[in-house]
Parts: sequence; structure tokens; C-alpha cells
Amino acid sequence: MTLFVSCAVAGVVALVVLRILLSRLRQFALDTPNHRSLHETPVPRTGGWALLGGTAAGLLVSGASISFGTFFAFFLLLSISLADDLRPLSARLRFSVQILSVCILLYEILPVPVGQGVWGTAWLLWPVLLLTGVWVVNLYNFMDGMDGFAGSMTAIGFAALAVISFWRGAADLGSLCLLVVVSSVVFLHYNWPQAQIFLGDAGSTVIGLAVFAVSVVGWRQEVWGPLVPLLIFLPFWLDATATLLIRIFRGERWWEAHRQHLYQRMALKHGVKVSLRIELAVMVSTSLAALLLVKLGMA
Repeated sequence: MTLFVSCAVAGVVALVVLRILLSRLRQFALDTPNHRSLHETPVPRTGGWALLGGTAAGLLVSGASISFGTFFAFFLLLSISLADDLRPLSARLRFSVQILSVCILLYEILPVPVGQGVWGTAWLLWPVLLLTGVWVVNLYNFMDGMDGFAGSMTAIGFAALAVISFWRGAADLGSLCLLVVVSSVVFLHYNWPQAQIFLGDAGSTVIGLAVFAVSVVGWRQEVWGPLVPLLIFLPFWLDATATLLIRIFRGERWWEAHRQHLYQRMALKHGVKVSLRIELAVMVSTSLAALLLVKLGMA
């Protein structure tokens, strides 16, 4: 019953915030089209506020406990991303805050380096996990460039993680994932082609950090192996990673916005709606594959 109430609150809060953003604050933080954009008219990039607000409200109602360090890590990233939505900040400043946020998060969710097993020497994993965390934060931002795309990956990805969590008896983790799913579905109603609102940096970067955090926590609690989140979110990280490496190899300014991702090229060639259907099919397929591996006890 508590989970139902929490999900209902998350959905209602996300909906109310979205309605306010699309009415009274519609001209606030607009994403004006340029030569790299896939949209043709200015669109608010504040949708992430509603998704995050709904999830946060659901967490408060559920009574879930979150450590101060974890809260601060997300708050720090949210603050710099909000500022960047309102007025573009330097890449160096954003990158520095992202590193700090991931470091704080890792300090909170990893055990001290004593004991047995892989987590007994968790500090040895820090360099790899730090790089991974910062990359996930950025790739989610990079991939938020097509109507319905990032929202769909969030809803489908966290839904798969929720199912696995409940299967494995990790109800708290599953409930958290479910709150994200509900808020994402509400957001998608307004982000579906032709989108009325986008996630923006505040939404995409914080969701990216949430993907990383939930993935590591689930791995640490032995709810799933590292292959599971990698497979579920493969449509995002494979496209973003391959594109980044190609741009670096070509000597291009890889940190700047562009239209070279696979999903962007598909959208330009086949249209946003067709491309989104293709990407949805891939997302569902990789998530089902991950569920099957878990069900068979292989991950």
C-alpha cells in the first residue's frame, strides 16, 4: 500500500510541476534551435525538474532513508546543471563538479576496504568506477537530443532494474526504481514527438548519476552482476562511446554539441518518429535479454 501511495504521489507531483512549467514558466530556460538541433521551434528544457521532483516526493512519502553524502552528491550535480540550463557554464567547471559528485557518491555507497570478496578491496575499483560514473553522467546528457528518447530509456531501463530487484528480494531498491519509472512515464506524455518539453541538463545529468548509483548499489548488494545494467542501458552507452571515440580519433572538438550520434543520423534520415520506434525496439530487446539472463541465473 505504501508503494502504491508513493508512486501515486510521484506521478501527481511530476504532472503538476509539468503543467506549471508548460503554462506559467513556458518561456523559462528555452532550448532555441540551432544547426545541431533536431527540433525546429524553441522548447523549454525544464522537464527534468518535474521528473526529479516527482521521484523526490515519492521518496519522501515512502520514508526511505538517504545518507547526507548521497543527497549532497545529487544536490551538487543538480545545482551546477540547473545553473547551466539557465546560463551556459564552462566545460571545465561542469566537469569538476561532476567528478566531485561521483567521488562523494562512491564514498557513500562503497564499503570500507576491508573484508572478503571484490568489495573487500573496493578502493582498487575507484579509478574505474569514477571514470564510469562521470561518463554515465555525460553520456545521458549527450543522448538527450531526440523527442522521447532519454525519457524512454529511463522508463524502460529502471523498469527492468525494478523487476530484477523485486525478483531478488531487494524491495527498497525496486521501489526506488519504480518511482523513477512513474515520473518518467508522466514526463514522456509531454516529451513524446512532437515534444513540448525537454529534460535539460538538470534532468539528464542527475538521471545519469542515478543510473550509475543504482547500478553500483545493486551490484554491491548482489542483486545483479555488472553485466545487467550494461546490457539494459546498452543503447545509450554504446552509441555515445562509439561516437566519442570516433570524434577523438578524427581530432574533432569532442566535448562540443554535434549531430553525429547514431540516433541523430537516423532521425535526420528517417525522421524522429521512425527512429524512436527503432530505438524503443532495441531498448526493450536489451532489457528483456538482461531479464532472461537473471531469470536463468546467469547474471
